[in-house]
Amino acid sequence: MGRLLRTVILLTHFASCNFVACTSEEDRLQSLYRQRIANSALVIYDFSFAGGFVTSSDHTGFAVLDSTVSFSMDKMKELPCNYFAAAPTNTVFEMIHINYGQNPRNERDTLLTPIKRYSKEVGNFQINVTEYNDTYGSATSSTGLMEYEFDGINETTDSLTFHKVSKKFGGKEFPATTSFVKGNIKVIDSVGSYINYIEIDQVIIKRGDIYKPTRPLELVSNQPIVGVATYRFYPRHAIKTATLTDYGIFKRVK
Repeated sequence: MGRLLRTVILLTHFASCNFVACTSEEDRLQSLYRQRIANSALVIYDFSFAGGFVTSSDHTGFAVLDSTVSFSMDKMKELPCNYFAAAPTNTVFEMIHINYGQNPRNERDTLLTPIKRYSKEVGNFQINVTEYNDTYGSATSSTGLMEYEFDGINETTDSLTFHKVSKKFGGKEFPATTSFVKGNIKVIDSVGSYINYIEIDQVIIKRGDIYKPTRPLELVSNQPIVGVATYRFYPRHAIKTATLTDYGIFKRVK
């Protein structure tokens, strides 16, 4: 009888325990990347926490902290969205938010102009957010994952340039020498601190070809597209992670 009672108590504990209480923050933290801001004590984190008993979905996002403070959920100031419209500065973050999968939906819901703009203060800096609705339909080659190879990279204070670029997979072609403004760049590296690939997100707001929900088998041209393209650049030769700084570039903490 005593053994049965202990089993019931244990099962009750797990049934009532939420993930935060039963699992440490360190165990839940799946990945953590950090970028610094020039002339600022602020640090921006790209984080991912695992879901748990209460919710199965992971908690991912961007947050900001003073560089003197260690990252933790209770200290971080979470940002309202995950894309910088311009490189973040020590006084203002210009950001873009896309509303995905809003229902009910029709063609008029996708606009190439913002549906909302707002600002909020976080600490002693300002966040300006521009909000859009996503594509009504499926963009064929303008958004989603695309992959490339490159020979070398060059970093400046505000951008990252790839040399001898060639396409591996995806619809977009880039010139042999291609540059991106800092802010939405992440270095994915190995334990040995060599770059596996560099990932760059870019918001796409334009007209192009899509498959509309009302015509799913027919490619329709000149339709509004609002979404994100993710570019992955793979080095043809071994490049150390330390080749790049973490100013405006997310680099791995965990």
